[in-house]
Amino acid sequence: MDKKLKKYIERYDLIQNCATYELMPNGGMIVLINQETNCKVLIENKAYKLESFQAILINAYEVSVSIQSNEKLHLIAIRFKGAGASFFYEEQMDELMQTPKEPILLEKNILENELDAYFKNRLRPSKLPFNIMKIIDLLDEQGSDYSIDEVLAIANVPRKVLDKMFNLRTGLTFKTYATLTEDSSR
Repeated sequence: MDKKLKKYIERYDLIQNCATYELMPNGGMIVLINQETNCKVLIENKAYKLESFQAILINAYEVSVSIQSNEKLHLIAIRFKGAGASFFYEEQMDELMQTPKEPILLEKNILENELDAYFKNRLRPSKLPFNIMKIIDLLDEQGSDYSIDEVLAIANVPRKVLDKMFNLRTGLTFKTYATLTEDSSR
C-alpha cells in the first residue's frame, strides 16, 4: 500500500477460496469490492446483492457483516481507520449516516491490482478546521483514557464544534468512538 494512503487505510484484506465469510466490526468503514461471482452481503439479517465487479461502502463500526455465495468468493475488503473513508467518499457520507446499516453502492470495475492508484485519485483534503485523523490516532492509542484537553488542543475548536464535526465524519461521538476502539483492541 502507498505510504500516503496508510494514514487513512488500515489494510487491504483479500477474501477468497471460501463460500462464506464474516467481516468483524473495526470501528471504521469498509469498502467491499467483488472481483468475481455474485454474492449476498448480510447486515443484521437483511440481505443485499453484490454483483460481479461491484463495490459497496459499509459502516463497520459496531456490527459484523456476513458474506455468502454459492461459489467461492473473491473479494477485497478495504478497512479504513476511523473517519478515513470520508476523505475518499465524502459525497456518500450524508447518505451513510442517515442509513448507517445499509451499504452504499459505488462504481464498478475497481481492480485489485490498481487499488493504490484508485484511492490516490479519490483522496480529497479535509475541509475541517482540524485534522480529525490526528484525533482518531490519539483515541486509537489511548482508548477511553483520552484527555479531553489534549483532544481540544489538537482540534483547536470549541468542544461543541468538535462534537458536531467528529460525529459528521465518523457517525459517532468521539467518546463513543474511544470506547469502541478500546473494546476492539482487547
